[in-house]
Amino acid sequence: MSEVVPIRVAIYDLDRTVLRKPTFTLFLLWAAWREARWRMLLLPALAALMIGYALRLYGRDRFKPAAIRLMLGPQISPTRAADLAARFAEWRVPRDVPPGAQACIARDRAEGYRLLMATAAPEFYAGAIAEALGFDAIVATRHRRGSDGSWLPLLDGENCYGAEKARRVTEWLDANAAGGAVHIRAYSDHPSDAPTFALANESWLVGRGRNLARLAAQQGWRTLDFETTTGPG
Repeated sequence: MSEVVPIRVAIYDLDRTVLRKPTFTLFLLWAAWREARWRMLLLPALAALMIGYALRLYGRDRFKPAAIRLMLGPQISPTRAADLAARFAEWRVPRDVPPGAQACIARDRAEGYRLLMATAAPEFYAGAIAEALGFDAIVATRHRRGSDGSWLPLLDGENCYGAEKARRVTEWLDANAAGGAVHIRAYSDHPSDAPTFALANESWLVGRGRNLARLAAQQGWRTLDFETTTGPG
């Protein structure tokens, strides 16, 4: 009887994992500056939204749509969304990708892993970043589409974060692994991805510092510093 070879999947978070900097606010500011600089006058309102979110007056499901509407407008046409996403990805990749992340992605690809980006960032620009990095697929926060295909600020489902991200990853695995054996590597900088780590055979907490190392030891996760190391040996 022949040995069953598991399908290999490497799951990467985006912000502060594949890229050094968080992308959401950066994308909004970058897009507003290039498209409608008068919207920079709305920065105090954006700051107020961010403070309200930090104070937990509302969650990500309310904050993100409000911030997008404020800085990008009530809808984004498909052509505009594709252009913004491609230009933003070109700007951030590869300059903001740590050397260890580049090497780890290349190593996983060479070892036959399918590369899945799993992020809470909006799908319409995160998808362009994943494509620029050669990922095979992405699960990300979805936004509603208008009748003409335009992207709307309103979320389509829940923010792809924490347990919801793990649910979306499971959904993707069910559709793409065809019920076969799967070996999963998962990489993230944040403990909110514990539900996704629970799906993995190898869980890698990315970053540095005593608190991170202590948390990883408590949870049975391994650690990587993408600024200095190249990934699993």
